[in-house]
Amino acid sequence: MASVTELLRSIAGSGETVTLVYNAGSRPGQARSIVPVSVSNDGLIAVEPGSHVNKTYKLDRIASVELANGLRATNEQATPPVASALRDVPDLKTLGEYVEHFRSELSGAGWHLYEEEGSVGIAARFKNGKPKKIPSVLIRYFDRSTEVVFDLDAEELKTVPRELTGRERPWRVDSWRFKEGKTLAELQHAFALFLAEARASNPATAKSV
Repeated sequence: MASVTELLRSIAGSGETVTLVYNAGSRPGQARSIVPVSVSNDGLIAVEPGSHVNKTYKLDRIASVELANGLRATNEQATPPVASALRDVPDLKTLGEYVEHFRSELSGAGWHLYEEEGSVGIAARFKNGKPKKIPSVLIRYFDRSTEVVFDLDAEELKTVPRELTGRERPWRVDSWRFKEGKTLAELQHAFALFLAEARASNPATAKSV
């Protein structure tokens, strides 16, 4: 069976209209009609029927594609729609508050929680019930207000203040389903992604990050 990427490449540039389910944008998780123009290693360029405006879709957020002849491909590893999880995530101040708010859901689903200062991970369990040492989904905070530089005079590494730009993305979410971690500016959005990955994963089958 062809993958989502292979199916899109097979008809890109042909002018054919396909049905795409994209887990991002203004209509996350909803089917939409698009005309594929080209496909790169990580993105799809397409236009909507009747439009000449190119739009870019990330391949890892495409949940499925269906051709006019009914041929269909799905991507079970697609990043789930964060918007749906965001509706369930209140605007809290600290990571610890989020953990307490969702602790019963995460524990009840079978996850083991690893909690440290500035980070929380959920780990699957072995058949004997013991938790795996490496989490399947992890959220971490990285302090962007300082940086490590090499002091030529002292010939050693030093931590010094860093001028902030306001565009920092201090929160990072890693998941066993991601090719690489995703960084976000706001805690609420970061935890929504963390929660979406937790809900989309099964502790019985999830791998470690």
